[in-house]
Amino acid sequence: MSLVRTRRRRYAEGMPNPNVPAAPLVHLSSDFIRAKEYLEAIVSSTSDAICTTDVRGRVIYFSPGASQMTCYSSAELVGRPAHQLYAGGRAEADRMMRLLRRQGSLKNHETALKGKDGRKVHVSMSVALLKDRAGRVIGTLGISKDISSRVELERRLRELSITDNLTGLYNQRHFHERLVQEVSRARRQRGRLSMILIDLDGFKAVNDTRGHLEGDRILRAFAMVLNKSIRREVDAVFRYGGDEFVILLPGLGPSRAQRAAERILAGAHTNVTEEDIRFSYGVASLPASGSVKEFIAMADKRMFRMKAGHNRRA
Repeated sequence: MSLVRTRRRRYAEGMPNPNVPAAPLVHLSSDFIRAKEYLEAIVSSTSDAICTTDVRGRVIYFSPGASQMTCYSSAELVGRPAHQLYAGGRAEADRMMRLLRRQGSLKNHETALKGKDGRKVHVSMSVALLKDRAGRVIGTLGISKDISSRVELERRLRELSITDNLTGLYNQRHFHERLVQEVSRARRQRGRLSMILIDLDGFKAVNDTRGHLEGDRILRAFAMVLNKSIRREVDAVFRYGGDEFVILLPGLGPSRAQRAAERILAGAHTNVTEEDIRFSYGVASLPASGSVKEFIAMADKRMFRMKAGHNRRA
């Protein structure tokens, strides 16, 4: 049998063909498999959410970390619009895409995802455009880190910094911040803004004779009455000083603010049952000048005018 026929027979029987350099292909295949397994292990072990989309914004890949973060399985989201994941919906997704196309990439962009159970997941997201060899955009790659704990901690610290420890109302520091904001909004929208400045007459004497625990009880009871008497998500109540309180009333002019003050303090008289405690208050509406100092001074002046009348009658 000739050498050529022998080689053909051996090749036909499945034996390696000596004319074909098989070893480099075997090494290439093995290296590719190892690299693929290595990358899959990395992606599977990270708790960060990794998501890719196509040019139409549909989910192509959804990592195990993304499933853990949102409670959605990969099967539930692949092929569906990625904007369904955002707490801000399509508007947030479109905003991010505009930024991405303008900047080329986004780093540490803070936004919120919507979990399957409806909860909001705050994330820090880095996003890049995916391109083919010709430079054409074929999709996006996003990597998101859950920062919900940090956001909640910041919220609590912020709340503590603007809250009065005793009454749970906003403190004086926040009053001045909020007042500037409300004045600016009223001037911009040509709207109305009023405030009620309230002082507890006789509180110091009660506090001195009956003790600080009784004084604290009175302040907390009064704060509770004020909180229950305002319009939720509109008005705001502040502990301005030791026994002074302020209510901001956006959208109310002088007459409506006066009626609100009478109604609130009527409720306070009913619920804060202390014969030695009276209430002096001053109602003011934002002056035409828009001056914050003048605004506060008007309410303060009217409150002390009522207090002086109480003292004369006493």
